Amino acid sequence: MKPFKKDVHSQRPRRGRFPGLTSVPCGLMQLVALLLLIIAEMLILAPIDAADRVWLEPAPPTPSQGDWFPRSVEIMSCRMVAFDAQQLRVVREGQDAETVMPAARVLWIEPDEVSDPERNMIKLFKQGEYARSLSGLPVALENRPPVWRQQWLTMVSATSAWKSGSPKIALELVGQLDRRPLPAMVLGWLPIAWINGSQSGAVITAAKQRLQDPSAAVRLVAASWLLSSPDRNQVLTIINQLKQDPRIEIAELAEVLSWRTATPPQVGQLSGTWEKRMNALPMALQTGPARLLVNKLQASGQPEAAKRLQWSLELTPVYALKQMK
Repeated sequence: MKPFKKDVHSQRPRRGRFPGLTSVPCGLMQLVALLLLIIAEMLILAPIDAADRVWLEPAPPTPSQGDWFPRSVEIMSCRMVAFDAQQLRVVREGQDAETVMPAARVLWIEPDEVSDPERNMIKLFKQGEYARSLSGLPVALENRPPVWRQQWLTMVSATSAWKSGSPKIALELVGQLDRRPLPAMVLGWLPIAWINGSQSGAVITAAKQRLQDPSAAVRLVAASWLLSSPDRNQVLTIINQLKQDPRIEIAELAEVLSWRTATPPQVGQLSGTWEKRMNALPMALQTGPARLLVNKLQASGQPEAAKRLQWSLELTPVYALKQMK
C-alpha cells in the first residue's frame, strides 16, 4: 500500500530467557530497559523536513455541499510543523502560512525521510517477523524521529511484542505511551484482540496482572485479551467501566469491544446500529472495529454484509499493515 512503500530490515536476535517471560529473544531485558528510558526521556522534537505527505479523513461537508456524494480522502503534500493528540499544524506545499486542523482527521503521515532502522522495522512487521521487528525499536528511536512517529513506532512494537509471545512488554509499552495524550492515528494501533479466540497462557497471565492498571489503555488491551477466557464476567465489568472513561476514544473503543460478546440474534438485530456508531468514529480508529464487525457478521450468517464491509476495509490507507493484527 502506498503509505508503506518506505518500509524496513533488522538482524535476527538469538534466543534466550529472562525471569517473568516465556522464551523470548536474547537481549530483550536490555531492550525493555532501553525502551522505557527512550520513551520516557527521549521523545523530543526532531527537525522538521519538507515534502511530507498526510492522508486526511474527508472534512465534514458544508451546508451548501450537502452529503449526497461521498467525499474522498485528502492527500496533502506539506511541511510538518507539529502533530499531537489535539491538532495537526502544517505548511502546505506552495504556501507560507500554517494550516491547522483537528488531529482526529489524520489517517497516516508519510515523512519525507525515513531512517533505515524504521524501514526495517516496518518491513519485518509486514512479513510477520514480529520479534525481529520489536528488537529494532531502540535503534529506530535513537535516530530521534518526530514525537508522533516515535509514538506510532512504539505502538506497532507493542503489537509485535504481543504477537511474538512477549505480552508483558506489549502492556509495558502501552502503559508508557499512555502517560501522555495520543493522536487517534496512534490509538488505532493499540494491540486489542478484536476477534474472539483463545490467547496463550503467557498472554492470559500478563493480562490478569494488569487488569487493574492505572492506565485505561492498558486495562482496555488486557480486557480484550481475556474476553474469551473464564474470567469473562470480571472482564465485562472492566469494559463497562471503561465505557465511562473521560477520554472519548477509550470509551468508544470499549463500547465496540463489548460487541464481541453478542449472540448471532443480537448481531442481526444490532449490526445496523453498530455500523452507524463505528462510522461516527474517527476513521483512524475504525479498522479494528470494522474487523470485529466483519467477524460477527460472518459468524451470524450474514456473509454479504460482511463482504461489503470487508471491501470498504481493504480500501483504508492503513489496511496493508492492520490486516496482520
